Amino acid sequence: MTARTEKWIAIFGLLLLSFLYLGEISGYPLQDPDEGRYAEIPREMIESGDWVTPRLNYVVYFEKPPLLYWLVAISFEIFGTNEMAARVVPAVSGILVVVMTFFLGVHLVGRRAALLGAGVLATSPLFFGLAQGLAIDMLLTACMTATLGSFYGAYVSEQKKNWWVLGAVVASALGVLAKGPVALLLPGLIALVFLLQRRDWPTIRAFLRPVPIGVFLLVAVPWFVLVARANPIFLHYFFIHEHFERFAAEVGHPEGPFYYIPVLLVGPLPWTAVAIGLACLREGRRCFSEISSEPKFFLLLWSLIIILFFSAASSKLATYILPALPALALLLGAWLDRCLERSELSSGLCRILAKVMVVLGGISLLATLVAWPLESNFAQWFGGSPADVRAIAWATLRMGLALIVPGYLIGYFFARGSLAPPVALCALIAVAGLAFFGAIPGREVVNTSRDIARAIDAEYRDGDLVVFHRRLWQGTPYYLGRRADMSGHFGEVSHGVDAEPNAEEHYWKNTDRLPAIWNSDRRVFVLTRREQVHEVAELLGEEPRLLFRDRKRVVLVNFPSGDGPVGGTGDGS
Repeated sequence: MTARTEKWIAIFGLLLLSFLYLGEISGYPLQDPDEGRYAEIPREMIESGDWVTPRLNYVVYFEKPPLLYWLVAISFEIFGTNEMAARVVPAVSGILVVVMTFFLGVHLVGRRAALLGAGVLATSPLFFGLAQGLAIDMLLTACMTATLGSFYGAYVSEQKKNWWVLGAVVASALGVLAKGPVALLLPGLIALVFLLQRRDWPTIRAFLRPVPIGVFLLVAVPWFVLVARANPIFLHYFFIHEHFERFAAEVGHPEGPFYYIPVLLVGPLPWTAVAIGLACLREGRRCFSEISSEPKFFLLLWSLIIILFFSAASSKLATYILPALPALALLLGAWLDRCLERSELSSGLCRILAKVMVVLGGISLLATLVAWPLESNFAQWFGGSPADVRAIAWATLRMGLALIVPGYLIGYFFARGSLAPPVALCALIAVAGLAFFGAIPGREVVNTSRDIARAIDAEYRDGDLVVFHRRLWQGTPYYLGRRADMSGHFGEVSHGVDAEPNAEEHYWKNTDRLPAIWNSDRRVFVLTRREQVHEVAELLGEEPRLLFRDRKRVVLVNFPSGDGPVGGTGDGS
């Protein structure tokens, strides 16, 4: 593959990347709880004008720093309050991570390996999926990738007083504003271990000079000072509960020490299967050994420290190891680049990948043909609705077509010598991206509050009361554009309720208040789980009327506009 070919593939890849990552971020409802939460907090920032103290359902919320909220709020101001504006921040962050991975890879392992590595990263389902949903992890990954990329630039630079050092400290400071101290701790540990192993004292001293330290503090610290002055509980809750206790104690999402093994196997498919296949071949292992030792050590160190750190933590989520994926993708890109030097190995790899994609595409199309005529049966078997089955079938059809047609064409032209292995491999990577893009309509089948909010809005009048019973559905305030009162249990916002001086007006620890409101002259909407309807009926002393229900939740009302008693036909599924 000539330099000119690599250039045009890179340009086409960037255009395709932008299309895949931005093409369908609108239209689909925000998923509860994460997307609803991270959209509602910026909406409330705009409404209140307070960009210092994050609030969720109008009480303080201190689980995360504000960078994502600020960026989403700015996006809302520019594009309006909608799903596209909410998701553009993680989507653009994902694009930036892929681009930064490419440019870092050019310096680490060469242009062709960098191109392959960037393609592997962009078409890993865990990475692609998180770029399509509103969460903090992709923004954090962008900050950490920028930090480590700038660090490596400082390491290879002869002049240590340069912009690379400042770039690294600014990126790490932004990472702290995105997720907290982990954005400084992990890149700092990776950089320190790497420099100590290399005995590079000048680079260590360059980062310990007053100017870089001052720049970091200037960017990272002011918000923490302002929010702590305005909210006395912040420092203890944020640093002790949300970081120390989540790491050391079983708070949040406790999982075992091997939790990330299946995540690493499934999250980057099909590329983990490619890596395992190469590792099983003697020639493949020889190709890996030919990767230059310094970049190999740096990328292994980068990925292993992140994976081991989160494996040691008590609280685990699959998304936590996302910042390790750029390093793993570049390692595989360098590995594939070495394999391309061996014609027999690279030809076999391209042929197998093309055949696998055709087979998977055929299976997807067959599944679609079966699902559509039996949609009612599938809906009954899996507890969904026919609309859910149709959405998944449509996503499966698109994915199948994206795999089988170009996969067959690439295999056909490759077998006839019209495509060189490097070009064929890049084309197959693009096909993987198209397949994941094709699967996006499946996100229609999510736990969302959009339809519930629409049903409430259709009946809502000024002065009506919306009450969550024993659960906060975090997307509902976003889609309603107003507060919802809560009764009995406060979940995600308990610490905010405790910090608010007049929270009892809208947050009722005693459920006995609900019957009094229900039996007043005020119109009330109660949102609760379907299995808690009988509890609510006993609490109210009457059979409430049903306005709306979906797979898990119901909206009950005390006025005659609903569909009738709970046993009636109102159904939002």
